[in-house]
Amino acid sequence: MASIEDCWREATQGLDEAASESWLVRVQEAYGDAKRTYHNLETLGEKLAAYAEARDCLKNPRAMLLAIFFQNLDYDPKALDGDTKNLDQFEAFAAEVGIEADSDLAKDTRQLLEAATTNSTEAHKIDGVYGSEDAHYLLDLDMAVLGSCPDKYADYCDKIRGEYSFLSEPMYTALRLKVLQNFLQIPNIFATKEFREKYEEQARTNIKSEIELLS
Repeated sequence: MASIEDCWREATQGLDEAASESWLVRVQEAYGDAKRTYHNLETLGEKLAAYAEARDCLKNPRAMLLAIFFQNLDYDPKALDGDTKNLDQFEAFAAEVGIEADSDLAKDTRQLLEAATTNSTEAHKIDGVYGSEDAHYLLDLDMAVLGSCPDKYADYCDKIRGEYSFLSEPMYTALRLKVLQNFLQIPNIFATKEFREKYEEQARTNIKSEIELLS
């Protein structure tokens, strides 16, 4: 499995090396923040491993890598402007390392970061429809943990609860149940054929189990 450093260098190949290495340090420090119990270096590494499996299906793998790195670079579950901040972080990075603003790499990364805020596409809403755009794969990479084995899913639940430790138990339970029930109400949790076949059934089983536990 490629390391975070290797994936970063794949994404930034041919760009200003000194500036790219400086940003790598910033990425590692942000994801390494002790307050992060889920959106941390471990989860980033797991997402990059899942990216490697889907790489051949992607139209712009480098843009996908950059979107993965910047999607949760600035992360605060209390904040409402995290998505905007992360897009701003990418724009600052692009300017420093020499990515032209109108290049495919810049435009595609920007579009992926914007798509990551939607969480739902037609491929999620219509039974039997699959998505094949890079944005569909990015959303599925985020959801892959839902289809993990029961032990790993339980660990994920604990880590997510840790990031919302500022909420009381009743408030967290109510909000979490709403999210989980929304997942079960849509025809497809996963947009792409590959991820749906691999994770959909287990994800629904895990979600139903968590709902029973919280209820």
